[in-house]
Amino acid sequence: MVRSSIRLASRVPLIAVLVLLFLQVFTPAPPVMFALTALLGALGASYIWARQLAKGVAMERERRYGWAQVGDILEERFTLHNDAWVPILWAEMLDGSNLPGYNASRATGLGIRTTERWRVTGTCSQRGLYRLGPTEIRMGDPFGLFEVRLQHGYSETFVVYPPIAAIPQLFEPRGLSRGSARTNARSLDFTTNASSIRPYAPGDALKRIHWPSTARKSLPGREDIYVKEFDLEPAGDLWIVLDMDEAVHAGSGAESTEEYGVILAASLAYQMLHAGHAVGLITHNNGPEMVPARRGHHQLWEILRVLAGAHAVSDLSMHQMLGLFEPVMGRGMSAALITPSSDPDWLSGVTALLRHGIHSTAILLDADSFGGNGNVQGMVGALADVGVTSHIVSQGFEFPFIGQRHDQRPQYRVLGTGRVIVTHKGDETQRRWIPVGRARREAR
Repeated sequence: MVRSSIRLASRVPLIAVLVLLFLQVFTPAPPVMFALTALLGALGASYIWARQLAKGVAMERERRYGWAQVGDILEERFTLHNDAWVPILWAEMLDGSNLPGYNASRATGLGIRTTERWRVTGTCSQRGLYRLGPTEIRMGDPFGLFEVRLQHGYSETFVVYPPIAAIPQLFEPRGLSRGSARTNARSLDFTTNASSIRPYAPGDALKRIHWPSTARKSLPGREDIYVKEFDLEPAGDLWIVLDMDEAVHAGSGAESTEEYGVILAASLAYQMLHAGHAVGLITHNNGPEMVPARRGHHQLWEILRVLAGAHAVSDLSMHQMLGLFEPVMGRGMSAALITPSSDPDWLSGVTALLRHGIHSTAILLDADSFGGNGNVQGMVGALADVGVTSHIVSQGFEFPFIGQRHDQRPQYRVLGTGRVIVTHKGDETQRRWIPVGRARREAR
């Protein structure tokens, strides 16, 4: 919604008019009359000027990309139109975006019935969910008596996803059966593979009912109900469990166990999804967060969206989180446990996963190397005693990040004849300009 307003920049002119009017009434004099006339004329001319600006000025805002990853470039294009019969002597555009290191505010001027365009770029240095907008334009008349404000309240969420690194193969996912094809063994638990249907039996959960088959196969006068049967996972699909307990994390900014954990979770999800596994995410921020295990490229963005807003603000320990989510983790899957915790209490949760046929691997963030406290070597030994493989990641670990999207922009080459050709087009779908908002006050 666009709102425009015109207000006096100061009350001094009104006070001066009242004083001069009082003097003219009780002690008339030509100088007083001249000053009163000049001041009223300036106020009238300034108001007409401001009224023209309020009616004739518009601003358009477009964004080049709909999302970004850490290290990408955010680019926006602004267009300021002046359709009024008076020039814009000064205009201050105030941007309410909260993306760190990004400032689209600007001061400019514009002639009569002209247009100005400019671009603003910034580097997305921090993952998270941010706001672009709202926008406010402030303008004024030549005498500075009136201030015109054009407020555009439109704002939108802009997601900066965590970066993805090409990490080494940390573990071999395991399942109850091998291979990439379906198995003939049926599962009593819910898995990602629904294989067939059968008639309903007492004790079947209602969510197993396959309603299309029930509607199609039911005979007249009978109410036959059919439920889905699930295969055991043919290969070890993966649950990523990310510990966000505030009490165990250490470090700050990019060099923190929180940031390392998020990068490892994002990179592991990318690696496993690329290999054809189903991947799910479990974590806890201000509340429980779970992305059900699925396959496909779209699943990566679901996981990255949750990771973008993941911060170490949870009061739930790793032991409590495993106990909370263990019932929803399907039998025969694998679990990657990412945590800086050295508390041996959560080993009982790992043991419970193993009893339910969930193969587990721990990725331990060495909190001591980040300036915190922890005995990571002791945890490695304790995990080995229960048959769980673990890997240690310390501060300074070099993540070989996969190329960012802004590296995919067009590249040009000039031939000897002077002709310019495109040697790399990049992702055309992501290079389109996306309208973000338009601030305009229509004439009444």
